[in-house]
Amino acid sequence: MLNGLYQLSDIAIFIILSSTAIVISIIAIFLVKLFIPIDFRYKDNSVIANTSSLINVLYGVLAGLTALYLINNNSYTSDAVQREASAVANIYRESNYLQGSQKAAIQVEIANYLNNVIHVEWPAMRLGQHINSDGNSIIDNISADIHISMQKNLGQTMFSLDLLNEVKALYDARQQRIQMSYAQLDPEIWVVVLLGTILTLCINYLFGMNFYLHVFTVSAAALMTSSMLFLLISLDRPFQGEFIIEPSAFQALLGQIQNKTHSLAQK
Repeated sequence: MLNGLYQLSDIAIFIILSSTAIVISIIAIFLVKLFIPIDFRYKDNSVIANTSSLINVLYGVLAGLTALYLINNNSYTSDAVQREASAVANIYRESNYLQGSQKAAIQVEIANYLNNVIHVEWPAMRLGQHINSDGNSIIDNISADIHISMQKNLGQTMFSLDLLNEVKALYDARQQRIQMSYAQLDPEIWVVVLLGTILTLCINYLFGMNFYLHVFTVSAAALMTSSMLFLLISLDRPFQGEFIIEPSAFQALLGQIQNKTHSLAQK
């Protein structure tokens, strides 16, 4: 269900959530007005207000902590993506100092890796699909080429070890990115958040006040809670929806490599 929701634009998601909450709230006010006399509700306004305050505080703390958790997740994911791109850039730059055919082989593998990340893995992550192991195979090929270079050029052993450390950093950052592409809030958390949203709205239906003022206040509460749900949905999956992490660092690096290759070919 949520995968289909993430295919919509953020504006569409917000309109669906807010309009649904407001319409349901207005209908609920009409029903409360028909079946519970305003005098009866007015007498208990103080009790309703105290209960509403307690629910609102608990809901605000829960929603705020959940949003903070998701913001931290997005920051962690963005950091992993940046470290992965930096590791690829370091391997490419340092491979220029290798001797023999391994230099060209590694640089070709790096270009293949970037193309795989940009054109295969990122679209799959946008759709919430499983990531294949092609990227890991490319990293293994790069590592094998470095080991071959070490055997052929013993004088570059320390330099090659530094390259292998960059390969390890690339592998670790890649695994973190892939793991975060599967990350999402547990269903139990969504149940509690939705329950808090429903209670926050329902308690406001019971206030005894002028009808039009009641409609306004409940609509405002519905808009606020639906906005919070929209924020949590937008932040829940770092690579899905419109508010996502883009492969801009990989695209910039691939562009630099292609420009350099094109320049060398013209010489």
